[in-house]
Amino acid sequence: METKDIADLFIAATGKIEFYWNFYTVTLLVLIGWLISTKKILRPGLKCLITVGYLVFALMNILGLWGSYTFAEALRQDLLIAAQSAPDTLKNAQTILSKSSFSKQKVSVLIIHGVLGVFVLSVIWFGRLGELREDNKN
Repeated sequence: METKDIADLFIAATGKIEFYWNFYTVTLLVLIGWLISTKKILRPGLKCLITVGYLVFALMNILGLWGSYTFAEALRQDLLIAAQSAPDTLKNAQTILSKSSFSKQKVSVLIIHGVLGVFVLSVIWFGRLGELREDNKN
């Protein structure tokens, strides 16, 4: 496989990572926006359904990000090896790629999803936004 092919796969892998983060962000904004703007009081059954849906979505997103970061890291290492075979080329890319790694970002996926998951689940289970709107009508 040529260096260009590896670089193309690397760009595609980082594009997938961006897609997963963008999808997660938009979905969280929509979910929180809906929870804040809803006028209905959330019953326990609906809270359970939303919780299960969110947890499944978050787990799928974590798995997608984890796989994409793992693949991008393997491609990063392959690019470094391919660039070392032609030391006169890709000097700047070699410098940048040798300083960065996707391993730390994989750990940050778990931390970010954990913190935001606690926030989302606390809004679902302890938020009284619909109840406050009902009290204001009386």
